[in-house]
Amino acid sequence: MEPKPLHILISPLDWGLGHASRCIPVIRELLKAGHKVTVAGYGRSLILLQKEFPNLKSIELTGFSPSYSKKGSMTLHLFLLLPRFLISIFSEYRNLNRVINKYHFDVIISDNRYGLRNKKINSILITHQVMIKTPGYLKFAEYPLYRISRLLISRFNECWIPDYGESPGLSGDLSHKYPLPKNTRYIGPLSRFRPASTFKEKNSVERKITAIISGPEPQRSIFEDLLTRQLDELNLPATILSGKPESEDKSITTGKLTIRPHISTDKIISIINSSSIVICRSGYSSIMDLHALGLKALFVPTPGQTEQIYLAELHQKQGNALCRKQESVNLSTDIEEAQTYPGFKNSTMETSIGVAVRNLKNK
Repeated sequence: MEPKPLHILISPLDWGLGHASRCIPVIRELLKAGHKVTVAGYGRSLILLQKEFPNLKSIELTGFSPSYSKKGSMTLHLFLLLPRFLISIFSEYRNLNRVINKYHFDVIISDNRYGLRNKKINSILITHQVMIKTPGYLKFAEYPLYRISRLLISRFNECWIPDYGESPGLSGDLSHKYPLPKNTRYIGPLSRFRPASTFKEKNSVERKITAIISGPEPQRSIFEDLLTRQLDELNLPATILSGKPESEDKSITTGKLTIRPHISTDKIISIINSSSIVICRSGYSSIMDLHALGLKALFVPTPGQTEQIYLAELHQKQGNALCRKQESVNLSTDIEEAQTYPGFKNSTMETSIGVAVRNLKNK
């Protein structure tokens, strides 16, 4: 007897597009299994999912919206925002209850939204951040923050970690340093992209440069302006993907540089697979995407974002990609050096998200 289809709410944090993009393969699996899916969120993350799945019901469900500072440590900035973050968890929890009363969900899947859970409904958290990386002067706070994170994770019925179980995986210390809560399981990396070998553009004679812009303001625009200026000066075939799902797909071309505000997933894959190098932030979702496609990269961590700095340095140390500080980026030499790295070698990404979805049930 076939299991009864479930009504599932899935909602990512709106902090860049990474959390939303890694929900895409989860939603695909849920639909493949015959479940009814409703997406919820706010900002660009919700817009991305609405464009990717135009036939699905969507709900605006606001939450914590952290901002980057132009200078200084992002970790310290977020540390000071901790009270606001905890308040937002209670607000999310309260708002979710109102939505549940209207739509009657069987399962809730939350990507890094710690307030989206309900005691009466099977509530699942997706996160790679079992611990939070802190800069040296806040090292004393690392373990207390891990304990807070562990407590928040333990309030869910399950926690899915999008990484391999064997250390260091792709996330390193973030999900391997400290003991995991009992409700966690590794489900393998999540990417909306398929391996590069399935696309004929991989064999393109003319190899291009692709830059992917992501993250919250103001650093998102600072990064875009920096790359636009330097790529234009290089006069090499290059495409900037601006990551603005609210915009129309209208390209702007200057010389050999093309800027695309927003394009579909298939078009993104086509452009990336015709590239010799990808320039991007070292957010975890970007790392999973590069791993899935088996590509070379130049990582430019968001200034002050300790996690991105750690991940970029981790993968440079492992020989996967070159990392550069934003203030010292010089594409005329950095691109050439980045191409000497072998890139992310494992393009046959293993994931057990299908198994996790097949095991879903009512609480």
